[in-house]
Parts: sequence; C-alpha cells; structure tokens
Amino acid sequence: MPIVTTAPHQRTRQDRCPGVLALHEAADGWLARVRVPGGRLAADALVALAALSEELGNGLVDLTSRANVQLRGLAPDAATALAPRLHAVGLLPSAAHDRARNVLASPLAGRAPGALDDVDDVVALLDAEVSGTRLLSELPGRFCFLVDDGTGAGREIRPDVTVLARGGGRFGVALDGRCLDFDGDGAAAVGVALRAAGAFVMARGDAWRLSETPGGAAAVAAAITIALAPVTRAARTRAYGPGVVQQRDGAIALTAHAPLGQLWPSLLRVLATLGDDVRLSTRRTVTLVDLDPAATDATGATLAGAGLVLDDASGWVGLTACAGTAGCPRALADVRAAAALRARVRAPTDPAEHWAACERRCGEVPGTPVSVTVRDAGDVELRYDARTALVSSLGGAADRLRAEAAR
Repeated sequence: MPIVTTAPHQRTRQDRCPGVLALHEAADGWLARVRVPGGRLAADALVALAALSEELGNGLVDLTSRANVQLRGLAPDAATALAPRLHAVGLLPSAAHDRARNVLASPLAGRAPGALDDVDDVVALLDAEVSGTRLLSELPGRFCFLVDDGTGAGREIRPDVTVLARGGGRFGVALDGRCLDFDGDGAAAVGVALRAAGAFVMARGDAWRLSETPGGAAAVAAAITIALAPVTRAARTRAYGPGVVQQRDGAIALTAHAPLGQLWPSLLRVLATLGDDVRLSTRRTVTLVDLDPAATDATGATLAGAGLVLDDASGWVGLTACAGTAGCPRALADVRAAAALRARVRAPTDPAEHWAACERRCGEVPGTPVSVTVRDAGDVELRYDARTALVSSLGGAADRLRAEAAR
C-alpha cells in the first residue's frame, strides 16, 4: 500500500538543523553540530573536539537535548578544516549523512538495573547502516532513531523510529511510539528500522518528523507491510541524574550534570583521561560506565573539580535554557543569566523547566512541565502544570515559580 507523498501542511521554511558541513550563523559566530550516535565519545574524539573548539572556535561547546555536541564561534568556512579531523576520529564517517545520524540511546545502554539487553552493538550497527544507505542521506536533521534497552531512556525526545529491547536477544520496532507486529534479533530489527526510515523519506514531502506525514505511523507500517500492534501504555521512564548507579554486572556507572549543557576544552580533556567510553545524554549529563567500584570516589572528585555537578539535589538538575542573547541573534533576553539565578533556589522536588529567549523555544524537550518564554511583545509567558500566565519580566517569572513551589 503506497503512502501519499504530500505532507498534511506546508512549511514556510526548510529544515535548517546545522551539521558539520552545514553551519548555522549564531550571535557569537558560526555553529557546527556534531552528531554523536548513542552519545558515545571515545578519548581521541574528546581530545579532537577540545582542540577544534580552541583552534577554530571560541572555546564553547554545547551539549544538546539530543546528546550531540556543538562547536561555537566558528568562521563561516570552518567546515573545510572540521570535516577531515572529525572524520579521523569517527565523528563524520559519511559526509552525505552528516545530519542524518541521529541515533539516541541510554547513557547506561544495557547496563542499568531494569535493562533487558545489551544494545551497544545495535547502536553501532544502526549508525553504520544509516551511514551506508544512500536514500537515508535525505533524512531531515530533526528525524531521529532511539535504541531502547528496555528502560525507556530517551523516549522523552519522542523518537520517530525505535529499536526496542525485549530481552533474550529479541527486539521490536516502534514507529512514533507505536509498536509494529514484529519480533527479531538486533540485526533484523535494524533492518526494519531502516525500511521504515526509507518509507518516510519517500513519503515526507516537506515533513520533518514521521508524525507529520499523512497517516503517520499507520501509513509507514503499511508501506513496509508490517502491521501495527494494539496500542499499549508506555512504561514510566526512570531518569538517571547525577550520582552512582550499580550496573547489572556489578560495575559502576557515574553520572554528572553539565549546567545548561555547557562543556569546554579543559573539561573534555579531563574526561578523556578518565576513560575511552564517555556517554552523553539527552538530559545534558555525562556518564562514565564500567568503573571499578574502588575508583568511584576519586573519579567523582575529578569530575566535580572539573566543574560538573554530581549532586542530584542541585538546582541545576532539570533546568535548561536556550543560547540566549550571547549565542542567538533572535534572542530577546539573557535567559541563561536568569536561569543561573533560578538554579540557586530550585528545590529537588521542582519539576523540570526550560527558559527560552524567543517563541521558537529552541532546546526544549517535548513534555517539559514548566517553560518560561520571552515573547515578541516583550512580556514573558510562564507555563506551569498546563496553566499559562503572562508576567512582565524574567524576574517576575522566577517569583511566580517560587510561589508555585510554595503552594
């Protein structure tokens, strides 16, 4: 059954998600977004990012809501120098697929209590197959895959295609959160995921996400001749914040939070000395896996000394903000400074919140319960627990949030 090839609505602009080769002009220079499938960075990749940030940029590195990294303050022609050096450390295996390699996974990736299977090899296979499939070079930069180890980590991004661990080496596939009537090993599941992504490319018109195509998941499922299973309620996702988790194998995973997703060269070099497998997450965290329990305290002290947050009760945890006036020409206010003040008073029980300097609300994860948005009219929209109010300033928004927390 073919899919209609006209999108249900017409966009007024193309998908302009940046990449390494397609830079984005920001307030502090040009910006490159480096895809990091599974959030995994080896030591040589960390060192390379640190060097490139210093040599070609302004030394600022962002950790994004999709566990990618951004180099800031670049010259408009920086791609020429970036591409070969990122290719050398595995961060740009295919120039044609620069923006297509959006593959998410839990930072613990099969190691967490409750994980149903190891998924590192599945993540690697999916990335390699996406990079080797010509048709998938046409995926928009906002389309994304998730390899779910059974814990649900990453579902908050609402992936377009999910490869889902079921235990015992068996995997399913979901389209826009709806499972297909399919069960197979990891390689077979990757094959189905690729077919679904290819069907989306053929059908998408001007759509950026699978949910925007006519018929959505049902139409793509019909195109690949696999039925959708009955709708079931998704399990609650446990968020692994800063701190220590004992892995299923008895080793330790140590997670630290990067305030406002900010990284920098000296921190990247410190991380490179601590292991050859550093994991980034959609929650702006950095995780070291497979640690010896005896090394936990010393490693944690090193991370804290480098500027990361290891206290799960910190006001920084769950607090995000867009680039603001320092990094975006569209920004209407310095929301990062306001968010930093907010971090001092947030309680561990406060819901996650995002501060945005314009109504595009860049960097906000879908479903974030609290948002503060500066509007073109100059006022500030505060959304809290599905209730919306207008206030006159960012300080007024902070006051209202404190009042809400006291209720």
